[in-house]
Amino acid sequence: MIFEELIDRAKSQEPEAVLELFECYRPMMISSSFDDAGRYDPDLQQELCHRFLIVLQKFDKERVLGEEIPGT
Repeated sequence: MIFEELIDRAKSQEPEAVLELFECYRPMMISSSFDDAGRYDPDLQQELCHRFLIVLQKFDKERVLGEEIPGT
């Protein structure tokens, strides 16, 4: 599936699409869930997951993906 289609489906709150996108970014959210001392913080991971869902709904695909990349 094309990434843009997946975003559209997720923005329309199709559960399978949201989960697929979430799973793509899950490793990054986990690796960012460690505090300054290097300890895993489940509250931080939960906050990152929550923010991911908010950003997904606010994501402006046309503004971000519609722009031409310089040098291509």
